[in-house]
Amino acid sequence: MGGPWISDEREDPPIPLGLNEMTIPRAAILASIGTIAILLLSIIWVGWGAYVFVGQLDKAFATVDEDSLKQGDRWSWEVMLLFETCEPRDDAWAWPENLSAQDEPFWLPGELSCEWEHQGSQDRAVFAINNAGNETLDLQVSLSTENVVVTHPSGGVVTVEPDTAELVALQVTGDIEEETFVITVAHATVSEARVELEVHLLADSASMNLHSSPGQRMTVHYQVWIYDTGEDLDEGDLPATAGEDPMCDTGAPWLCYIKGFGWGLVGLDCEIDRCGLFDGSTHRVLLPPELAYKDRPDREPANNQWLLFELSINELYL
Repeated sequence: MGGPWISDEREDPPIPLGLNEMTIPRAAILASIGTIAILLLSIIWVGWGAYVFVGQLDKAFATVDEDSLKQGDRWSWEVMLLFETCEPRDDAWAWPENLSAQDEPFWLPGELSCEWEHQGSQDRAVFAINNAGNETLDLQVSLSTENVVVTHPSGGVVTVEPDTAELVALQVTGDIEEETFVITVAHATVSEARVELEVHLLADSASMNLHSSPGQRMTVHYQVWIYDTGEDLDEGDLPATAGEDPMCDTGAPWLCYIKGFGWGLVGLDCEIDRCGLFDGSTHRVLLPPELAYKDRPDREPANNQWLLFELSINELYL
């Protein structure tokens, strides 16, 4: 029996490029293996992404025990404008005679009504959220007005660790003579868990053109007292950054201050470029211990005291 290997027929022409007849099948096999590997990796990647997404959904919609969000009969967070212009909302409670002597996890016995006297469009103010509970809180800030917006943090979403306080910056967006609005700070997943701050927004007779914003450098004049006793602690001039000072997280040699001091500088105003002594506005800022010297025995007599600061701009660096 004959066969092709003994045929006198002309052999097929050689495959070009010096490849033998097994090259194409090998290449096809290798390509198939590569394709299968890519498909497997894609399936693993998609599966992992789906797993993470479902986990995030579960976390977002997980049932939260409302009791874990309370301290006694109150939600475990409170809200306060940093200005020394607050009073009990609707006279629902009495202002403590001595703030630092309170034996409570909260700063104050109830919700507040505060006055904000602004110096024109784009002026700013800051309020604090205190977590008096034992759980980390994911909170959403909303405002009942379109004339004021939240500029920090982005989106108005705030995470507050237990026994700490975080700051939220506001900005006036128009020429408002007078308006009362409500700041609502609600839990991210328990809609009925909410705390409010009422703000009376008034236009100052002296409108100014420049308003300090978070991250802006300046030199300031300050004076500080213990709020409850009126004891004068210090007075002077300092270089400072409004809001958070990014240099303080670098470990580099730098002048870093208590948390509330920098945020109390946000919204300081002046009329002319770079400002100048006696040309700007003054803030009277009330700071609870969490924003000042809580549990700092090395800072007596300010340790665990409420501090009252009077702040004004010497020079604003544009």
